[in-house]
Amino acid sequence: MDSLCCFNGSQLSGGKLIGSGKGSSSRGHIKYGFSLTNGKANYPMEDYHVAKFAQVQGRELGLFAIYDGHLGDSVHAYLQKHLFLNILKEDFWNDPSGAIEKAYEAADQAILSHSCDLGRGGSIAVTAMTPYFSLFGEEA
Repeated sequence: MDSLCCFNGSQLSGGKLIGSGKGSSSRGHIKYGFSLTNGKANYPMEDYHVAKFAQVQGRELGLFAIYDGHLGDSVHAYLQKHLFLNILKEDFWNDPSGAIEKAYEAADQAILSHSCDLGRGGSIAVTAMTPYFSLFGEEA
């Protein structure tokens, strides 16, 4: 799978905590856009996101997520790096709901078991995956 396209607010150019982006599926059937702004709080943005179309097992799959961080960035950085990979390691193609549930539970257990390393922070995770399309023809 391709690497995930993602960044947090503090990684945007010019040090400004604003940014936007857009993209589309390889055939242009699905398009997305996003905008990030820093609120009035006097601390850096702690939100991460993923917005990407990835080629997975000969299919194109849209991967989208927002990780709303609390008390640091270690937990949502972990989720940004691992959650979609863990979903796709499960039986995603036959049981998407079950795969997502198992991956969230596994992520929660991993975070709890490494709380000494990750610190007191936490994250709210919202994920969405678009329907997949075969790269070799239309899905029926």
